[in-house]
Amino acid sequence: MLADRRVKIVATIGPASRSPQALEKCIRAGMNVARLNFSHGTHEEHLEVIRTIRELSAKLQAPVTLLQDLQGPKIRVGRFEGGSILLKEGEKVRITSQSVMGRPGLIPSDFPELIGSMHPGAKILLNDGLLELKVLSVGTEELEAEVIYGGILSDRKGMNCPGVPLPVDCLTPKDLKDLEFGLAQDVDYVALSFVRYPKDIRRLRDLIDSGNSQAKTCAKIEMLEAVENLEEIIRLSDAVMVARGDLAVEIGQSRLPEIQKRIIRLGNRLNRPVITATQMLDSMVENPRPTRAEITDVANAVLDGSDALMLSAESASGKYPFQCISTMHEIIREVETSTDRYYKISLDHEFLSVAASIGASASLSALKLDAKVIVCLTTTGKTAQIIAGFRPRARLIAVTDQLPALNRLELTWGLQTLLISNYSTMDDVVHQVEKLLIEYGLARSGDKVVLTWGYPIPEGAKTNSLYIFTLSHEGGIRKGDRLIPLRCQKELQG
Repeated sequence: MLADRRVKIVATIGPASRSPQALEKCIRAGMNVARLNFSHGTHEEHLEVIRTIRELSAKLQAPVTLLQDLQGPKIRVGRFEGGSILLKEGEKVRITSQSVMGRPGLIPSDFPELIGSMHPGAKILLNDGLLELKVLSVGTEELEAEVIYGGILSDRKGMNCPGVPLPVDCLTPKDLKDLEFGLAQDVDYVALSFVRYPKDIRRLRDLIDSGNSQAKTCAKIEMLEAVENLEEIIRLSDAVMVARGDLAVEIGQSRLPEIQKRIIRLGNRLNRPVITATQMLDSMVENPRPTRAEITDVANAVLDGSDALMLSAESASGKYPFQCISTMHEIIREVETSTDRYYKISLDHEFLSVAASIGASASLSALKLDAKVIVCLTTTGKTAQIIAGFRPRARLIAVTDQLPALNRLELTWGLQTLLISNYSTMDDVVHQVEKLLIEYGLARSGDKVVLTWGYPIPEGAKTNSLYIFTLSHEGGIRKGDRLIPLRCQKELQG
């Protein structure tokens, strides 16, 4: 069942997946997080997707995290007469900041400060690094460059200038409008593109807080400056994304594997969910099966410690969006079944917060008692995320009577979420948990359960207690698939 998978799947929503029928197929195939890419689409289109996902999530009893991905200051070429030009190796071309139509030998840029920031010898990479130019001379409104690697350059393709500090603000006027819209629709996470410095995340956090939103932040690591300020950026963020497309262009493709592993290791150490993204199953945009290299890439991202893996064009505009999700699910499950990378519990003499201490104790107790389930009674999910950082083999479940809290937790490794009815005593909680675990097939009579909770319950206390019990033999039997939440059903329905 879908609840058995630990690493989560982020699927980008686009023309191939935004209809109500398609979104339901995405959730049934295994999507945990819906990425709304604000580089494309209108607010009206995104609003329709948000409403549909919330409705489907309630219907299927399958919480889904909404991830708003802001466009950021992406530097692009302008438009060309005929839609594209051919760049030939050794050819001299001019790049201008003027608002003109491009033509052979002339490339317009939409970034007015580009010319003044460049210097002779600097590299300009176009179309995700497929084309390369070398700056020869710089004027006031134009620069001259030589084509090092040529090819077709189409309208609005991206420009990267690795090693050149550009005077850009990571939140453009468009981003600010998009952020206001996203917060009004209660998105769960906001991903900030082209983060360079810790102050970028601080500013996003301030804007979210000023909007009285519970949304969390996600720093996209895709700039050289971000790699240089990596630890502080991750500490300030609620999650981090290895945005491998622009990152490879910025740092050089040969450095990408090592940097990817470093980001994941640091995210794991600081207990921040890490999303590994970009071209994970890229060939499935056109083909029904992935390449062997892509299967290995997905598997290695799981082995490295990723909390979630992301599909971009594969689910947004590809021919096989649902098959991509189910294929990724199958690869992840195979890796998780065939490896033993659980229980990362440090017994060093380190000082922990109360919640972290309870989380470590819950994980260690589950290991020593062979408990099958760890249940976190929660309102924020903080303790559940802490426990996920210890990578327990025991099934990890967060329970609450507050649905919005469950939606925000779907990005966390290994964490499944269940909605319970209002409760006022420990007996209320244990009775409901016992019933749901057995009826949903998540545990059996006789299994030990480790429960974390806050005492006293009526006062909404933060997690400070651990309770261990055994599921009674009077707990009932497992219900049929049609009567239980989607992710607990035995048959996958992608």
